[in-house]
Amino acid sequence: MDNETDRVISGLVHFIPAGMLVLAIGRWPYGYYTLLRVVVLAGGLLLAALIYQRMKTFTIWIGLFLIVAIVFNPIVPLHLTRGVWSILNLAGAALFAAHWFVMRDNVATDVRP
Repeated sequence: MDNETDRVISGLVHFIPAGMLVLAIGRWPYGYYTLLRVVVLAGGLLLAALIYQRMKTFTIWIGLFLIVAIVFNPIVPLHLTRGVWSILNLAGAALFAAHWFVMRDNVATDVRP
């Protein structure tokens, strides 16, 4: 794939989960939150794998995305209050967005995060 395609895919992998996490603060049917868990799990695991593939070592980003994947997994769901989930949703969205901004700047200067 070319560089532009990689950039678009990277943006989608970061901002689809981030956008869904921000929207989760509103009131949605239960099915939305199940879909959210699947999307965040997939995005977190995919990013952790891609970061490891690039860095060849365990980094803080990998640890953070693995924690997000565990917290949002749909197989063994955590049952927390709405207030706690609101905080976790915003923190997760911030993590996905922050990694995209850091990664984007590092790729532009060809520095590894």
